[in-house]
Amino acid sequence: MSDVTFTRPEYDAARNRWRLVRDVCKGSETIKAAGDLYLPRPNAADTSKDNKERYDAYKKRAVFYNATGRTKHSLVGAVFRTWPTLTVPGALNYVSKDIDGQGVSIYQQSQSVIGHLLEVGRHGLLVDYASVEPGTVSKADEQAGRARANIASYPTEAIINWKTRQVGGQHLLSLVVLREVVDVDTDDGFGSEQVVQFRVLRLDAAGVYTQEVWKEGASETLMTTAPFTPLNGTGQPWRVIPFQFLGSENNDSSIDDSPLYDMAEVNIGHYRNSADYEEAAYLVGQPQPWMSGLSEAWRKHMEDQGIFLGSRAPWLLPQGGACGVWQAQPNIVAKEAMDGKKEDMVSLGARLIERGSAVKTATQADNDSAAEHSVLSLIVSNVSEAYSQCLVWMVEFVNVTGEALYKLNQDFSQISLDATILTALFNAVQGGRLPEGDFWQYLRDRGVIDPEKTDDEIRDELQTANAGPQLDDLTGANANGGQPSDP
Repeated sequence: MSDVTFTRPEYDAARNRWRLVRDVCKGSETIKAAGDLYLPRPNAADTSKDNKERYDAYKKRAVFYNATGRTKHSLVGAVFRTWPTLTVPGALNYVSKDIDGQGVSIYQQSQSVIGHLLEVGRHGLLVDYASVEPGTVSKADEQAGRARANIASYPTEAIINWKTRQVGGQHLLSLVVLREVVDVDTDDGFGSEQVVQFRVLRLDAAGVYTQEVWKEGASETLMTTAPFTPLNGTGQPWRVIPFQFLGSENNDSSIDDSPLYDMAEVNIGHYRNSADYEEAAYLVGQPQPWMSGLSEAWRKHMEDQGIFLGSRAPWLLPQGGACGVWQAQPNIVAKEAMDGKKEDMVSLGARLIERGSAVKTATQADNDSAAEHSVLSLIVSNVSEAYSQCLVWMVEFVNVTGEALYKLNQDFSQISLDATILTALFNAVQGGRLPEGDFWQYLRDRGVIDPEKTDDEIRDELQTANAGPQLDDLTGANANGGQPSDP
C-alpha cells in the first residue's frame, strides 16, 4: 500500500534542529509560548497550581535576547547592500516584479531563500507552468499573467521525501514529495480552513516528468489530481524534474548543516541563565530592613504603632537594640554565565551584539570580513547558481531564446567610492589603457550605475546626452561674430 505521507529518516532526524533555529529566529513570543521545551520547569514533579503559577511568573521575568534572528537579518542585508544582476530574455522581464504569481519579485524571494538557508541550511524551488492545453496559451494570456512560468518556493519542512536515480552518466531526481498547506473557503464565504495536500513530482519508467496531487482526509489520504504531464514550450514532455534543491554547502538533495544552529543553542542557554538571574533579582533584589535586641513588649508596641520607612519616621529602639538594611549580594554566577554566552554568540557571528572598539588596519578588517562571511559567501553562490538554473528552465517553458542569469553580490565589505581610484580609472579609460566596460562595472558595484543597465544601454544614453544642444546653441552665439543671431 502506497503512503504518500512517508518521510525520510534523515528528514525526521533534522526536524528538531530546524524547529530550534526557526523558533529562536522568530523571537521571544515564540520561545516563551513553547514553555518548558526551552525553559525547564523548576521542580517539574510538582503538578500543583502554585508551582504552575510560579513557573509562569518565572518565564515572564526571563528576557530573551534575540541575537540569532538579528544576525540573520544583518547577513541578508549585507548580501543586498549591492543590488543583484538579473539577465533574462524580454519574455521573462516580469520576474523582476512577480516570480511566483503572487506579486513577489525575484529579489524578494531570493532574500527569503537566503534567510531560510541561514536558519536550516536547506530549501527548494519548483519551476512550474499553468495547467493548460498545449497550444491554447496566447501571448496576451502570458502578458496578463493568466498563464506563465513561475518559481514556487518550498521550505525544507515541506520537502518530506525525495529520490534520485542514475540516468546515463548523471544522477537525476526521480521523486520529490512536497507537503502543501492550502486555504479553503468555508461555506459561509467569510472564513477559511487549512487543508494539507501532497504534490508528487516524479520521473516515470519512461523518464517523463509527471505531477499528481493527494489530499489529506480525516481517515486517509486520497489522490485528487491524477498524474499529468507538464509540457515545455515546444509541447514536449520534460525529461527532468524542474525542482532545484539549495543548501548551505551545496545544491544536491542531501541535508546540509544549519549555519545558525550553534548560535541558536547558545541563545537558548543565555535565555535560561536570564530566567535564573531575573528570578533571583525578584526574590532578594529589594532591600530588607531588620531589627535586633527587642523585647516582646517592645516588638508588640512597634507593631501596634506601625513601622514606617524614611527619614521622617525614626525607629525608637530600646537600649541595646540595633537595626539596619540587608541587601543581597549580586548573583555573580548567573550574570557571568550570561556574559560568557554573549561572548560566545559574538564569536559565532552575532555582529549586532557587540562591535569591537579596537582600531584595525584595512588589511585586518578585510581578513576579518572574509572569515566572518565565508559561510555566507558559499550560500550566496549556491543561491545564484540555483536561480540561474531555474531561469533556464523558465526559458524552456516559454520557448524563447536568450541568456538567463541571476547573480548575487558576494562582496560583503562596506562599499566606498575612492576619489583617487576613480580619477585614476577614468584617466586610464581616456588613455586607452582600460576598457570602458570594466570602468562601468566598477561603478555598478558601488551603486553609481544601475546594476541592471547593460554596456550597450549605458553607451546609448551617453551618445544621446552628447548629441543634445551644445553651449553655442543654448547661448545663441554664432561662429562669425560670437553674437546672438537675430530671431
